[in-house]
Amino acid sequence: MVGTGLTFAAGVGGVVSIFGAVAWLRGGPTVRDVLETVGKFSVASFVLGVGFAGVVAIGARAGLFKKLSLRLGTALGVGAGSLYWGALAMTGGRSWTPRLAILNFVLLAVIGGGSAAAMLLIARRGRSSSLEPGDEVRSLGAGDPTTVPRRANAKVGVPRL
Repeated sequence: MVGTGLTFAAGVGGVVSIFGAVAWLRGGPTVRDVLETVGKFSVASFVLGVGFAGVVAIGARAGLFKKLSLRLGTALGVGAGSLYWGALAMTGGRSWTPRLAILNFVLLAVIGGGSAAAMLLIARRGRSSSLEPGDEVRSLGAGDPTTVPRRANAKVGVPRL
C-alpha cells in the first residue's frame, strides 16, 4: 500500500514539476512556489495512493481484482479523491471560498482517478509476464549447489531459544 502511495506521489509530483517548470520559465511563480506546490500535490497523491491500494487490497481478497475494469478502477480513484477532499473540508474547509472548494474537489478527483487508471494500466501490463501460483521458477543464477529441494508439505524445524 505504501508502494502505491509512493508511486502516486512520484507520478503526480513529476507532472506537477513539469507544469511548474514551464510556468517558471515563462516568468510566473518563483522556484520556491513551484517546489511548495509539488510537495503539496505529492503528499495529497501519497494519501490517495494508500487509500486506493487499500480499496484494491480489499477487492483482491474477494477476487474482484481480475474483474476490475479500467472504468471502475478510475471511479475508485475518484472516490478516494473525494474522500480525501471531505477530510480536508472537515478540517480546513471553513477558510475556503466556494471557488477554492470546487477547485480542490476537481483537482483531488482528477489526481485520484488519473493515478488509479495509470496504476491499473501498469499492473495489467506487468501481469502478462508474471508467474501464476504453482509455476516453476526459472533458474535464478548462482546459488548453493548443496541445497536439497524439499516437498511443499514438509515441515522445517526451527530451533527455539
